[in-house]
Amino acid sequence: MQTFKNILKYSVLAGLFIIPFIPFIVPQAMFFPFITGKGFAFRIITEIIFGLFVILAFIDSEYRPKMSWITKSVLLFTFIVLVADIFGVNPYKSLWSNYERMEGFVLISHLALFYIVSTSMFNSFSKWVNYLNLNIGASALMSIYGLFQLAGKATINQGGVRVDGTFGNATYLAIYLVFNIFLCLYFLVDSSKAKWQRWVYASIGLLDLIILYYTATRGAILGLIGGLVLVGIITVFKEKENLALRKISYSLLAIILVIVGGFISVRNTDFVQKSPVLSRFSSLGFSEIKNQGRYFVWPMAIKGFKENPVLGWGQENFNFVFNKNYDPRMYGQEQWFDRTHDIFLDWLIAGGLLGLLSYLSLYAALLYYIWRKESQLKLSEKSILTGLVAAYLFHNIFVFDNLISYIMFFSVLGFVHSISVNRNPSLEQSSFYTKRFSDDVVYYVVAPIVIIFTVLGVYFVNIPALIANQTLIQAMTPQSAGITENFNLFKKVYTYDSFGNSEATEQLIQIAYQVNGASGVPDNVKQQFYELAKLKIEEKVAQTPNDARYLVFAGSFYNRFGQYDDAIKYLERAIVESPNKQSIYAELGSSYLGKKDLNKMFENMKRAYDLAPNSKESQIIYALAAIYTKNTAVLSEMSKKIDQQTILTDNRFLQTYAAIGDYNAVISILLTRIQQDPNNKDYKLSLASTYYTMGQKQKAIDVINAMIKEDPSFKEQGDQYIKQINGN
Repeated sequence: MQTFKNILKYSVLAGLFIIPFIPFIVPQAMFFPFITGKGFAFRIITEIIFGLFVILAFIDSEYRPKMSWITKSVLLFTFIVLVADIFGVNPYKSLWSNYERMEGFVLISHLALFYIVSTSMFNSFSKWVNYLNLNIGASALMSIYGLFQLAGKATINQGGVRVDGTFGNATYLAIYLVFNIFLCLYFLVDSSKAKWQRWVYASIGLLDLIILYYTATRGAILGLIGGLVLVGIITVFKEKENLALRKISYSLLAIILVIVGGFISVRNTDFVQKSPVLSRFSSLGFSEIKNQGRYFVWPMAIKGFKENPVLGWGQENFNFVFNKNYDPRMYGQEQWFDRTHDIFLDWLIAGGLLGLLSYLSLYAALLYYIWRKESQLKLSEKSILTGLVAAYLFHNIFVFDNLISYIMFFSVLGFVHSISVNRNPSLEQSSFYTKRFSDDVVYYVVAPIVIIFTVLGVYFVNIPALIANQTLIQAMTPQSAGITENFNLFKKVYTYDSFGNSEATEQLIQIAYQVNGASGVPDNVKQQFYELAKLKIEEKVAQTPNDARYLVFAGSFYNRFGQYDDAIKYLERAIVESPNKQSIYAELGSSYLGKKDLNKMFENMKRAYDLAPNSKESQIIYALAAIYTKNTAVLSEMSKKIDQQTILTDNRFLQTYAAIGDYNAVISILLTRIQQDPNNKDYKLSLASTYYTMGQKQKAIDVINAMIKEDPSFKEQGDQYIKQINGN
């Protein structure tokens, strides 16, 4: 039995020690590789180690979970989220989430299991030190990778200059680094550490700080600064014995004050404005906030909370609130928000008041054990942990959590639980801790049952969705066997019947568009893609009939394939679910344009415009509708609002004039474009094509000849165009 126990013990510990390296998992052969790879890895590892842990706990009562208010808050939070998800507007998505997020109740339950296993296995300070040191070491590796990104030796995955490590998102990397910077600081002030160890912590903390700066994530950086200020203030006012530490805290506050004050004084200089990082901070202000999605989204969330105040809408269902309360002033920005970009509003929506309070109870319990009278923590340790909590809370005001930040937070919860909760002798005399099970019961009853449930859990929770994910990537990628193989792969995705079906349908529709417009693809294959896409989008709408997103997908799908009556049917339903979203009216207007019903087209475009007359996009689509209907009064009104450069550069104006046969307007736009960009061959070829369409062949040939004269290398291609113009 001892050998079996050791195998279980070290297997569980091995699994726990793998978790700090999950951030490095980026499987390129998966859809949303920065999210799904990490998500599936965490789920599978947690399920396996929890199963092994259960068997171990039956063998040895030492590993049975100990209760604390932190543990109670974790269990309460998990339970309330489950209830909210079950009774939410889309329970299936609330429970399972999707590939893009990999959250839902599945994640929350796995975090609770991780907490239980880690607090039971790391039941001493030294064990937690080893685990947290591994996290710090992993962050050092991540920051080194960030240095390679800064040097151009590794790709910044989200584009631009903001370092994102292997997270694919600079914001996700930033809060990960904030956690580890505070952990470095926590161990740095530990007087029991050797001098060389302190140098290591200081070096890693500084390296993480440098990379944090280059993530240019304002919420995380300001949270770090605020957290450090709080650490300094607590230490200055409460530290009575360690005078050296008080002096350091005074210095820290002074340095932060100088840095912040100095930045404010130079925020408008060229140096700051040209810096991709500092310029993001210099632009902070109410005027910028008013142009951000959060300015419009947060009031929508409050309205959604008022509608379902007790248990909310269930996780992953903010899109229903967003669509129902959409603010027309957001037209031209992201049209399908699935998060409020504020963790507290997110939980108000996901779990109502009970959900938010249970979430906040995690922080309340954590701070209680940090600061309670019986705490064995030193003041410096208390202040640093409090600063970490404050930084994390501030960061979460502006963003939402992700898998790795959740893991870091639950690790801190587990750490404080384990070092703060002393064993209760009366509790340990209860049957839960004193009960012993015979070897036969463990070997022949407990172990087989747990192993069976673990295997089934790992399979049904992960494997179908994981294989479907990999198959989806293959279906979206050109296949050597031809486009028919892509079609077969899409069909195969649905055989796994996973939570990835919705995203598979979205991708299938996009591929169906491309296939339909591609030359060289047999008509029967185009029809197969059309029929499968039609079937799947209609199935999706049937599953979630009140989701405006998929109603619009269905309407747009039918519009692209010229099935305008079907498109109108779905788009009118979408308007019922999201009555203030201009993009739906614009799509509906396109349906009526396809039917040649210009009056109804104009009517819908006008509705879109009336919802937000100051929106540039609203003005453009209203002007386009006026061009189609030759409404000179509206055109005159819009000409005062839309600048001439927009008309010249927005291809929709060119296409609209061409569609109504106003080729003189087309030529005028093209000539002006050529004047502004005389080396653009595409403009000149479009001009030649327009002359040819008007029957002015000689002018078309003159344009081509002029292009040949300007660029002799174009002669062979130009001669071919001239032959086509002459009908040869």
